[in-house]
Amino acid sequence: MTTLGELLTQLQDEAGIVDILAGLTDRAATASLTKLAHATDCGLRDAAVNAVQAFSAAASDEAWLKLIGQIQNADSPAATCLAEMIAWSYARRDAQRS
Repeated sequence: MTTLGELLTQLQDEAGIVDILAGLTDRAATASLTKLAHATDCGLRDAAVNAVQAFSAAASDEAWLKLIGQIQNADSPAATCLAEMIAWSYARRDAQRS
């Protein structure tokens, strides 16, 4: 099983994110990423990188616990991790705009 540290290392590498994005099948995550990219006027890869960086820097303990719970039994922990970080970043951006 991949550790959270290994996942985070993979998500800090832009090439790793590109690989994960290629296999992302979660439609909600893909839609959130597309909206996040559009809202921040950047490409999908950059939006994903920014989401990972924002989550790593600012997520609450509760958000981290939710992330760990989501990836614990996931078929694709890396994709699940990225999807959760994207969803968190999109929700955070939405909340800041309100």
